[in-house]
Amino acid sequence: MNKRERAILAAEIGVAAPRPTLRSKTRIDAGRWWRRTPLWICVTDHDAVILASGRRRYVQRVSISTCQNSHYCHATGELVIETSEELRYSRLAMAPVDALRVLDAIGQTNIKQTQE
Repeated sequence: MNKRERAILAAEIGVAAPRPTLRSKTRIDAGRWWRRTPLWICVTDHDAVILASGRRRYVQRVSISTCQNSHYCHATGELVIETSEELRYSRLAMAPVDALRVLDAIGQTNIKQTQE
C-alpha cells in the first residue's frame, strides 16, 4: 500500500489493525489520467473494507457478519463478497491463495473432507 492508500484506510478503520490487506487484480476508474486504480480489500475484526485511491477515492465498509455467503469463483478467478448490503464492487479478481486468506479472515472457509 502506498502512503495515500494507508491514509484512506486509517481514516476508515481508525486504530483497528487489519488482518489481511490484499491488493486485488480488479482495477477501477478513480480519476487517474492514463490508468485505472487497483481495489484493495482489508479485513479487521468486525468489518471488511474495500478501497481505491485516486482523485475520486472509493471506500466501502461492510460488517463481516453480513458476508456469510462469500466465496471464491474458480471459473472467473474472483472473490465474490455476498452481503445483505449493496456493494458497488462485490467481485474482486485475485489468486485463489489470496481469496482463501480473505475468506479465512471473515470466517468463511468451509473445507469438507471426503472419504475415498
